[in-house]
Amino acid sequence: MAPTDESPTPQEISLDATHIAAESSLDLSAVGKHEARKIMSLQHKVLGYRPPPGSLASEAQAAASKHPDGISPSPPDTASLREAALKDAARIGLRSERSTPSKKISFDIDLDRIGLADARKLMSEEHKALGYRPPPGSLAAEAQVAAAKHPEIKDSNIDPRILTKAAQKDAARIASERGATGAKFDRRTEEPPVLKSGDNASPGA
Repeated sequence: MAPTDESPTPQEISLDATHIAAESSLDLSAVGKHEARKIMSLQHKVLGYRPPPGSLASEAQAAASKHPDGISPSPPDTASLREAALKDAARIGLRSERSTPSKKISFDIDLDRIGLADARKLMSEEHKALGYRPPPGSLAAEAQVAAAKHPEIKDSNIDPRILTKAAQKDAARIASERGATGAKFDRRTEEPPVLKSGDNASPGA
């Protein structure tokens, strides 16, 4: 399929990745296999799926294949690796949003202001509710992509109860869309169980 304006070629994407690396003072020519694995791991966690061709992770792996041990006695520092990986993951996430229109579900969570700590909390709670890692398109995955756009917001600024409730609602949505069997949810309500110990809640009328 020929690329369109909405679907940039891997060559165009890799140019962006190279630009981001330069902005973050990351010299790809000095990246070895250890650093390439770090970048791949960071981007995979943020995106929720393996970084695509042309991503910083794939460019780093290609560079590392030429010099597995790096070519500099001083390998790139972790801060530069992380900054570049997060920026590039955010760029990939934005491209994905443009090329794959989808219904954005936030359940009162402002994804434009969510930080890394709250994104991790969402991922943890939704993972618990689903019983598996939330897939791309889930609230947790979207939150991680959003948080990568402003990594300066590190502290939690959203009520944990709101995060938990949003994660549970989105888990219920995903389970419903995927035809869940009810192992994790009450099929009558499609609501996830309350993630608390103790069963003293009074029955509803």
